[in-house]
Amino acid sequence: MYEAFYRFKTKPFTLLPDSGFLYPGSEHQAAFSRLEYGILSQAPFIVLTGDPGMGKTSLLQKLIAEHGSKHKIGLVTNARYDIEQLLPWILLSLGLSTKRLDPIESYHIFSEFLSQESKRSRRVILIVDEAQSLGAELLEELRLLSNMNDGKTFKLQIILSGQPDLHTLLRRFDMTQFAQRIVVDYHLKPLSDVDTANCIRHRIQVAGGHPALFTNKACALVHRLSQGNPRLINQVSDIALTYGYAEQARIITSKLVAQAALDRSKGGILPLAAKEELVGLAAAPEDPSEMDGPISNPGQTTVSAESGSDHLMTSSDEDYTSAMALKEEGRLKEAVELFHSAARDKSMWFKVHSQIGFCYVQMNEHHAAVQTFHTALENPTAQQQDVCDVLYALGRSLETIGKVGQALEVYHRVSHVTPTFRDVANRLRELERRPRQSSDKGQSVDETHSWLSSVVDNVHRLLIGSQK
Repeated sequence: MYEAFYRFKTKPFTLLPDSGFLYPGSEHQAAFSRLEYGILSQAPFIVLTGDPGMGKTSLLQKLIAEHGSKHKIGLVTNARYDIEQLLPWILLSLGLSTKRLDPIESYHIFSEFLSQESKRSRRVILIVDEAQSLGAELLEELRLLSNMNDGKTFKLQIILSGQPDLHTLLRRFDMTQFAQRIVVDYHLKPLSDVDTANCIRHRIQVAGGHPALFTNKACALVHRLSQGNPRLINQVSDIALTYGYAEQARIITSKLVAQAALDRSKGGILPLAAKEELVGLAAAPEDPSEMDGPISNPGQTTVSAESGSDHLMTSSDEDYTSAMALKEEGRLKEAVELFHSAARDKSMWFKVHSQIGFCYVQMNEHHAAVQTFHTALENPTAQQQDVCDVLYALGRSLETIGKVGQALEVYHRVSHVTPTFRDVANRLRELERRPRQSSDKGQSVDETHSWLSSVVDNVHRLLIGSQK
């Protein structure tokens, strides 16, 4: 209805899960990093929880899109505690059978499939969405299926995604054996006020619209009403655009949001907070100061006051500069958000993701740091010193999370090019004497090569090339 008026290519606030619209904020980035870490570290069970509407399904879709070519992934979405067995649903999700089979035949088909995929060096990843609906008996069936991993070959990983009731269920005394096999778990928290504003602008920009369509006060009101729940953010923002279109408003103000939310909440079903302030805001006159200040298009160049009219600075440059200032002030979460905004300029990919990784290190989010450094090094375009800095930071983060073997590999690559780089020589000596943790020993050579070795090999070629 309003798409043409606001020049959208598609609706920005659809309620259908769509990983293409997933806002890469610190919360969802951290959750996705945990999921990827669980896959890379061969965790038997991975658990993702969060309130309804927090974006769990979108994260799972992103995981499937990015890892579906490496592994065979099955998604179970509609299993409930009142079904007799879960295995037929698993076979259906993997495209193995649509028939009603007896338990022995089902088990045989699944076992043979795991063996065949293992021979192809492919792992089977089973994702169970809305897993809180399974109940203890079906979760026990999943635990028994995980026993199909033997001591030599890791064939099956299981990801459980669900609402907070799943977390409560897994903490029960009779679920102790199951809980002991969960290596990675993450609970999605609501978005902050800054995240909410950035999420609204991100989705509008992805849809082809102007990211400053909502004023700052409008975004702040959406946050108060939604309490940072992404699904509610979408609902309030969508109805606000509908009202804006009805009034032919080029900018969505807090008054428009209040009017839309007030009407939408009269039914009493939509669980919005801060309803008491809507009547006053909806009846108040428009505040002219709310729309003050220049609005620039994404990527538009602006004149830098410091360097004179000859120098043009892109909005990505400005975001990067502002993010660096926030990082220096110790406002790391805010800095990460601005760095993500600057990353829309692909020429800044390496330095932006490097800085995000450094922020995660300072926040003691070392799993997220490893994944972010990995992302940066996929497109290494920096100078040799900068690449070595990132590899060194990657090595230190790998040490912190107990991946001594992988840290050693990183340090060896740095040392091969620059033997005197920082304390790499000392780190190599220390780590080579340190006993390996069992989780690090258990990582297969093929699995390590699937991401770490390929990255450092590419970096190695870059560094060697820069010396010629």
